[in-house]
Amino acid sequence: MRLGLVFSLILAILAVVFALQNPQTMDVNLLVFQTQGSTALILILTFGFGVLVGLLSTLPKQLRTRRQLKELQKEQDTGSTSSPSVPPSGSGSTEK
Repeated sequence: MRLGLVFSLILAILAVVFALQNPQTMDVNLLVFQTQGSTALILILTFGFGVLVGLLSTLPKQLRTRRQLKELQKEQDTGSTSSPSVPPSGSGSTEK
């Protein structure tokens, strides 16, 4: 956990340094949307948008896996309480 925090802090510091060293403005046009912003800010926002799209693309698989896990846990819980008790092997009761 601490390693992730340190990595995030280093990444944030690098982003600030990058933003301070690239104050130029640039135009952004997307269909009818037009704006101006600093190069660094636009690049950081674009990166963040890409990360968000990547995370959202994995969401259906994660939800499906979580649902399957809950179903298996429910089956295991109901199976262990409702199944008849089977005598352990070697208990001395042998039927032929």
